Order: sequence, then C-alpha cells, then structure tokens
Amino acid sequence: MANHFRIRYEGQDRHRKQSRLLLFEVLIRMANINSRGVSSRLSRFVMFFCACALVAFSLLVLTVVQPPVAQAELEGCTDVVVSDGASREQPDARGVIARSEAEESPLFWNGLTKSWLTDEQISLLKLAYTIALADGGREHAELVQAVMLQETIAGHLGRIGHMTAPVGKRSYGIMQVKVTAARDVLRKFPGEFDRFRADEELIARLLMDDEFNIRMGSKFLMHLRPHTQSTEQLLVAYNIGLRASRKVEDAEKFKYTLRTQRNLHRVVKPFNQRFIDGPVQVAINTL
Repeated sequence: MANHFRIRYEGQDRHRKQSRLLLFEVLIRMANINSRGVSSRLSRFVMFFCACALVAFSLLVLTVVQPPVAQAELEGCTDVVVSDGASREQPDARGVIARSEAEESPLFWNGLTKSWLTDEQISLLKLAYTIALADGGREHAELVQAVMLQETIAGHLGRIGHMTAPVGKRSYGIMQVKVTAARDVLRKFPGEFDRFRADEELIARLLMDDEFNIRMGSKFLMHLRPHTQSTEQLLVAYNIGLRASRKVEDAEKFKYTLRTQRNLHRVVKPFNQRFIDGPVQVAINTL
C-alpha cells in the first residue's frame, strides 16, 4: 500500500500578507486617481467604487480562494489533528489505513485561540518541554508549557511585554520574566548561568535568547515551589510575585490560575500526546 501523501498548509500568515497586498493596491489606485488632477464628483465616485471593489475582492480571496485550512492529504483521506487530541477523517470511496508522518510538517489546532500553531510556536513548546523536563519532570514541564502559552501564546504576542509598566516591573521574553525574578534565579542557581554585571545585559539576553528565557522561567517556578503550598499558589506567585500572592484568598479562582490550567488541559496535554508521546495517527475507512 502506498503511503505517499503531502501536507498542504495554507496558514494565516499567507492570508494576512495577501490581504495587505490587496489593500495596498487600493491605496495605490486612489493615489493614482488623485494624481491625474481630477477633482470632480466623478473622481470621488471612481475612488469610492475602486476601493469597495478591491476590498470586496480581497475578502473573496481570503474566504474562498485561499481558505485558512491546514490539512494532511493521504490518498484521499484528510486527517486533521485538533487540540482535543482527536482526529477528523474525511474519507473517499477507498478504505485507507496508514501511519501519519506529519512530523515533517506538523499541524496542530489551538482551540482556545481558534488558530493553527505556527512552526515557531510548535518548536518553542517542544523546547520548553525538553528544558523543563530535565529540571523537574513531566508535570513541571507541562506547567512551564502552559505558563508560556498564557504569557505570550508561545511567542505569538512577542517578547517585549507591557511597555506601560514601570521599568522595574516590566517582564521580558516568551516567559515574561522580570529582572527581579531573573536575579533571584541567578542567586539560587549560580553555576548554571552566565554573570550579568548590568540589568541591561540581562534584559537583552531575556529578549533575544528564547532558550535562556525558558530556562529562567523554569528555574523561577522551581524557586517558588518550596514557598507555596499548591500549584495554584505557585501560578499566582509567578504572576504577581510571592509576597503579593500571599494576599490572594483563593488561588484556585485567581484568573491567571484558571487560564493557565485551561491551557494545560486543553492545549498542552493534547499537544504532548501528539508531538512528545508520538501516538500513531490512523485513518480508517470502510469500503
């Protein structure tokens, strides 16, 4: 039985790019009309008509010509992996039983953000698992992954954080690590990291080096663990600081805790089953 198949991934980045190009064309057409020196009502009507036509065409391209679909086509059987760990099969008339080789072009649907994970997000989640697994085992690794999703959606929101916060309270990188937290980690684990004479050097490293940032976030959670009595309290302390977390009456109902645990159960665990544990995906059809 032939196992040849191809992965067709038409992601959101491609559609955003296409949309920008088409909308940019609208501006060019409008500028060209003005450059001709026509100032009558006819020129304004033509500008309005061109704008509407091109915007409508761009929407048509986004919704019809290039739908945001990521799917693995395997001899007529489409197998799509979603964040609940299940597979959706769309078979043809032939019965197919095949092993997926989607690792070459991974696909994973984040049901919380209603979007496909990018290659960068998948790589960062795998990296976070590897680093944190060595630090504290699987439970700790999955918690680090969930925190990273909560903080920046695994890098999708960038690395800078909230610039409106005071300088001393700003967070940096994909794990949104504060300078004070990083300093605590450097004191707690002196032999595992480089020395940073100035905060500016530390901030630059937190922003530019994702692996370093994940290591910092993982170690900071380990640093906080002995000072908290539960995972819920640990998450609150990571979010607002250890001292402030002690004033929270019910850590289980804390918004950051609820959202991080939702990431853990609805995204991280299915993701790890798909990419870490590597279950065989099988598409079965009856003739």
